[in-house]
Amino acid sequence: MPFKLALPSREPDRTIQTFVFCPPVEYPDLESGLNTPTPGRFPVIMDYHGGGFYFGSCLEQAPFCSKLCRELGAIVIGVDYRMAPFDKFPAALEDAEDVVRAVIDPSFAGYEPLRESVASFFRSQWFQTLGTKDERDTGKVPFPPVPNIELDIKRIGFSGASSGGNIALNMAIHAPASFGLPEWPSPIPAEYPSPVPLLLLYPSLDLRQLPSERTRHERMPRVKERKKGGNMEDQLAATYVAREMSAHVRASPGLADTSVDLHKQAKVLLILSGLDTLWEQSEIWTKKVHAEGRGSDMKTLRYEDRKHGWTQIPEIALSKEERKTRMEVLDECVRFADLTWQERDPVGIMDKEVGENVAAQGNPDAKFHETAFHDPHKNEEKEADTESV
Repeated sequence: MPFKLALPSREPDRTIQTFVFCPPVEYPDLESGLNTPTPGRFPVIMDYHGGGFYFGSCLEQAPFCSKLCRELGAIVIGVDYRMAPFDKFPAALEDAEDVVRAVIDPSFAGYEPLRESVASFFRSQWFQTLGTKDERDTGKVPFPPVPNIELDIKRIGFSGASSGGNIALNMAIHAPASFGLPEWPSPIPAEYPSPVPLLLLYPSLDLRQLPSERTRHERMPRVKERKKGGNMEDQLAATYVAREMSAHVRASPGLADTSVDLHKQAKVLLILSGLDTLWEQSEIWTKKVHAEGRGSDMKTLRYEDRKHGWTQIPEIALSKEERKTRMEVLDECVRFADLTWQERDPVGIMDKEVGENVAAQGNPDAKFHETAFHDPHKNEEKEADTESV
């Protein structure tokens, strides 16, 4: 189970709620005088939940974060970022950036509290391995020393589903000055020395499109539009970012020029669900990334028969085949991050292993429509969408 940690933010009187997952370790014999567990050095992944920037919870990511934590031996930090309608763009990104700085920047206010809290958690877990419960409760077992642990800042990564994928990609984007905002660098230093995995699950990449303006796959159920009050999904989505700012590359990271604005160390795993109005945004982005010369840094896996959010939905609500592919995606995320941190070629290796389409997923002829991505107002007559970005 994760522990909760309120990290300092860039604003002195405000904190950022996080959920921190720590992997299992082996502790030294207390009588040895040693205080370094095995392992004692941990990579770090920062994860962002979905929900359209206006709802959602870190808890829905718990199975995903737990698997990354356990199988990669990583500290995984779920970031409970601020959301609309109360906190608008770029509040969510600022929170995400502040947690990155708490991981990698010794001068940032959250740097030491993060490490102290992780060490304290491991210390409490160590204590639970000593003696019997009665001995611990009656003070017959001494409390162990603070473990010597290290967060490996040369092995970091980012993950996110839907709108969380937007945030995860954003952490590796350098935005030039535009729309009245100054130049906005990535929180990852330009000279960062190691490859960084980005695990993007059906991300929202172009917020110029409101939910009702996206193309629905022909096999997706149609949704009747409300007769009164307008489209609620559109209204909620518009509370995150003003329409005039929606084309800023930090709001719509799929518009960034990846040849210059995507961090040179970024390695992207892109998971697509076919029964999803966000599918075409990612398909167009995939072509764009290749055209801009970064195709060798991105692996795309397409699941044409899967619905939006299926990897985060509780297993009890999934079919047998959906459960199978859910686990497959989680395995591929672990594999991609591991290969990236080994400084191998995760894209080239996975191309040879799995190809671009997963054969078990049925319909290889699933279509997408490029025009809807480029013209966000083309589908104004279309019925409303129910998926959250």
